[in-house]
Amino acid sequence: MEVKMLKGNKVFLRSVRRSDIKYFLKWYNDPEIMQYLAMYLPMTEISEERWIEEVSIKKETVFFVIEAIENSSQKKTIGTCGLNGINDKDHCAEFGIAIGEKEYWGNGYGMEAAQLLIEYGFMQLNLHRISSSVIECNTRSQKMHEKLRFTEEGCYRKKIYKNGKYWDKIIFGILKEEWEES
Repeated sequence: MEVKMLKGNKVFLRSVRRSDIKYFLKWYNDPEIMQYLAMYLPMTEISEERWIEEVSIKKETVFFVIEAIENSSQKKTIGTCGLNGINDKDHCAEFGIAIGEKEYWGNGYGMEAAQLLIEYGFMQLNLHRISSSVIECNTRSQKMHEKLRFTEEGCYRKKIYKNGKYWDKIIFGILKEEWEES
């Protein structure tokens, strides 16, 4: 599903390009970033090229690259976000986000990107429900979900193995009417 861009005050969400592979390889091969994501295998240039081709033709996926707006003419690529498993029958999807540039962690860039994407899902894709999951050790992401008014719906106990330890996978969800109330 092709979407060109979404723009906020701090971030710009745009479609993925082949030239973004260099960022993906940097971020998704960094152990500090990977500890918070469900993926666990090292990324290769070939696998990323295949993934970009697949995601660009999948009807059930909307994927964006997040750019921080530095000034009126300059942007810096800092992360990714998307809606996966878009289900036209049930009007639901799963939300995911990763800020790969660590100096942008905790400064509201991910929050604004998430708000733009969730609003797009509810208002443009006519979704009724958006779900998400967070690894227990990712407290920043848990706080972001709470600020976005996601409801913690459950937990897969000790579901994810990272750094020599099993972690819970926390399940969140938000309904369109809850989003509209906020």
